[in-house]
Amino acid sequence: MIAAKNLLRTTLLSTLLAAATLLAACDTPPERQHFPEITFQHLPAIKLDVAQIEIVNNYRAADHADDNAADYPEKPETLATEWARDRLQAVGQRGQATYTIIEARAVRVPLPRSSGVNAALKTEQSDRFDLSITVKLEAGNPLSGKSGSLTETVTRSQTVPENMTLNQREVVLFNLLDTAMKDLNTRLEASIPQYLGPLIR
Repeated sequence: MIAAKNLLRTTLLSTLLAAATLLAACDTPPERQHFPEITFQHLPAIKLDVAQIEIVNNYRAADHADDNAADYPEKPETLATEWARDRLQAVGQRGQATYTIIEARAVRVPLPRSSGVNAALKTEQSDRFDLSITVKLEAGNPLSGKSGSLTETVTRSQTVPENMTLNQREVVLFNLLDTAMKDLNTRLEASIPQYLGPLIR
C-alpha cells in the first residue's frame, strides 16, 4: 500500500513538472533572428579636406514614446551614425565637417480593419511601419575658404498583414531599414560632390 502511494506521488509530481515545463516553454518568446550586417565599410571613403569630422545625433528614439526602433534588428539612428564612420574621412590640415542625424524616426501605425462577417472572410493589413531618416552634412576649411552644406531625407513605408508572425515581421523591418540606408547612401554619394565638391580630395 505504501509503495503504491509512493508510486502515485512520484507519477503526480512528474506530471506536474512536465506541465510546468510546457507552460514555461509557451511563455518563452521566439529567439530573434540573425540578419546580415548593414554596413558601408566595403565602399571607398569620401575624403574631405578638413582636419576632423564630428558626428552629432540630435535624435533619440528613447525620447519619443511612439518610436518603435526597438522592433528593428538595429536602431535607425545607429545605422545613420555608422554611415558617417564608414564613409567619411578627414584628410586635411584645417577645418571641420559636422554630420548630424536630425531624425531617424520609426513608427508603427495601426490600420483600420473590417468588423463582422467581412473581417472573418479576408486577411487584412493590420499595421503600417513608417521610417524616416534625415541627416545634414556641413563642412568648411578656413585655409581654402571653401565651405558647403547639404541635407538629405529618405522615407520608407510598409504595411503588414494581420496574420504575420513575429519572425516574418522582423524580416520586413530588416528589409525596410536596409532599403532606406542604401537609398540614403546613394543620395549622399550624389549630393556631396554637388554641394561640397571643392572640399573633396
